[in-house]
Amino acid sequence: MQSVLDGLKEAEAIVFNGKENMQEETYRQLCDAIQTVYSRAEALQGGNEGSEDEEEEEGEPSDEEEDEESEEESVERTENDMELNELSDLWEDQFDFDRPNAVRPLEDLIETITMDIEEKRVCAAVRVLNRALHRSKPDDPEDAERILKWKENLVEEGAIKECADILAGDREFSSTDDDDNHWMHSSILCSEILELFTRLGECDALFRTKLRRHGALKGVEEHVKGQPLGAGLPVLKMLRR
Repeated sequence: MQSVLDGLKEAEAIVFNGKENMQEETYRQLCDAIQTVYSRAEALQGGNEGSEDEEEEEGEPSDEEEDEESEEESVERTENDMELNELSDLWEDQFDFDRPNAVRPLEDLIETITMDIEEKRVCAAVRVLNRALHRSKPDDPEDAERILKWKENLVEEGAIKECADILAGDREFSSTDDDDNHWMHSSILCSEILELFTRLGECDALFRTKLRRHGALKGVEEHVKGQPLGAGLPVLKMLRR
């Protein structure tokens, strides 16, 4: 099931990269369809895990099984063990989006974007921001005020500039990933950054000016040079407005 979830995320990146070649309604329908399937897959994954737990409770475990379970419980799963989708889901649950018991403030995401050397972690942080912006309601005064504060923090703490440098290819990351993961994480990260710039600047002419001043226009221009038919072109047009 995890491979299905990973595949859906890759499909999401492909749809986003092909956005300029689609009608807006088609693009939205594809995004909604992918999200629906993703939600159902997650629900099935949770259901399967629940069924396995029930089956284990029905029988009396042997001493050997108990030893194996104790050994597994003693091995703590860390963020380094998680793939991109699992990590971003974890951080999304922890993110402080006016949610009780949240443990991950915006400052943590910004620090990850500006300082971390792993593409996977930076990508997860940008994705959490995109999801939070997607869920926000611009007509709600509290949401509007919160997003305005986020925008200022992203500019003042250097996250916009770092994202622009990533698009331009000026940011170095750790080479611990194998070649396939590096390519995948790099491609998805650029897609997430382009989406972030779009969500931040699309309906805000003043903030588009701030994006340009902090390198977003230059970063997108460099990205488009390498991928002239990719998802960067509509973002470039937006920033030039």
